[in-house]
Amino acid sequence: MTFAPAERLDGLPPRVRELAIACERALERGALADAEARLEQALSAAPGHPELLRLCGLSELFNGRTENAIALLQKSMAARPDDALVVGNLGTAFAQRGDFDAAERAFRRATELDPMFVDAWLNLGRALDLRHDAAGAHDAFAAVLELAPSHQPARILRAEALKTLGRVAEAEAALRAVLRENPSSVAASVALANLKPARAEDAEALARLSREPALSSVERIDVGFALGQALEASGRFGEAFAALQTANAAKRATFGWDAARVSALVDAILEASPATDSASQDRGAGIVFLVGMPRSGSTLAEQILAAHPSVTAGGETGWLTGVLQAESVRRDAAFPTWVGDAGPDDWTRLGEEYLARVERVRASSTHFTDKTLTNWQTLGAIRRMLPGARIVHCRRDPLETAWSCYKHNFASEQFWSYDIAELAAFFGDCERAMRAWHARFPGWVRAHEHEALLADPERATRALLDACGLEFDSACLRFQNADREVRTASAAQVRAPLRADAGVARRYGALLDGLRSALADRGAARL
Repeated sequence: MTFAPAERLDGLPPRVRELAIACERALERGALADAEARLEQALSAAPGHPELLRLCGLSELFNGRTENAIALLQKSMAARPDDALVVGNLGTAFAQRGDFDAAERAFRRATELDPMFVDAWLNLGRALDLRHDAAGAHDAFAAVLELAPSHQPARILRAEALKTLGRVAEAEAALRAVLRENPSSVAASVALANLKPARAEDAEALARLSREPALSSVERIDVGFALGQALEASGRFGEAFAALQTANAAKRATFGWDAARVSALVDAILEASPATDSASQDRGAGIVFLVGMPRSGSTLAEQILAAHPSVTAGGETGWLTGVLQAESVRRDAAFPTWVGDAGPDDWTRLGEEYLARVERVRASSTHFTDKTLTNWQTLGAIRRMLPGARIVHCRRDPLETAWSCYKHNFASEQFWSYDIAELAAFFGDCERAMRAWHARFPGWVRAHEHEALLADPERATRALLDACGLEFDSACLRFQNADREVRTASAAQVRAPLRADAGVARRYGALLDGLRSALADRGAARL
């Protein structure tokens, strides 16, 4: 159940009631200092009242003191275990801590206590999405829309879940329906642009939206990238280039990035990683790491592998980096400074830690793919931890790859991508490292060329499967039918059959000469 506002204040003197009401209003408008001052007065009169504990928990949560918030909300829930609002607030606190298992349980409990609780259903969907359960997220957002059919955030989030599930046409229809009712919706506009079904009128709508004075700086950046891609899809390359330059410059101004420091780190990693192998050559057998630059065809390569009956596709797990970071914390030394001090037993232990994570999700499959592309930086460590693993270097024409990165507003922290020189530097670091790994471990790293796949799909698919130690299966030629979640920017493209494509970057002509020169200067060329 969810208590009515008046019921929540039962047992409080009139003056304390007024303070509680004023506190909640202050929290709603973000006046945290005002809320805390009123709470202090109220708690001095009724320190254990469940509603005051709830409000105090919310205040702590909004101030970023997550553990305090959880403790206070748990005390409130102990007094009112069947209060859906308190349980839902606790779920939000768990989510802020990053404990999405606990958050999901709390939000589910809140929806059981009050099936009409819209926010609990919405937050349940968000928690499930963060846990990579797109089907469950879709159902939770659908439940919101059963209760509130015009709920715009739920409509957009449901469309995103549809895209992840491969139901791209339904996702597009849902987003266009939102935009018919609210043409100023930045979230729907950007989500639609990311589906890449652009029409000429989409570019015009985004151009109008980009001129809205009420847009926040973040929204203006989001719309700028979407506008650039829509203009490109309409063949308006000069306008697209200008729009993307503006969007990238605005995004780049929001953070710091030191390309020289990253290059130095890559040098240190290569120096600390001599060509030595583990005594146990089969540890990690069945693990396939796909590495390389983003926008290089890696999602398509993983989709092809995912269509094989012996493969579980893990997507971008980040697990290998997590294992190495935890070891750095244990040793109180940054990677790769401790690499020379690690012995065979250490590498075996680290490999087993990674494999333990894989075994929780691999089920009966013999093979597991990890598409954390930046693992190209740590192949020396992978060779020692998991010498039986296979490495697939996903490659695509450098100009097409780099331009595709530059025009994409990444959800994750690809900070190198928003400046031509920095992008080329990072690309060059990747190519330099991959040349080193190819030389140190001949035959271990196998290149998968996107253009070769387009030219001869069956031949390239057979080669990819062979590189991974898999027998050919014709289902891999029908990769678009693979039933799995795809969460990258290529989610829509990998649901469609292959088509020959000469690429779009060349159509910009001299506009991309600066990018061409920067890539050449950094040695970002074919191996």
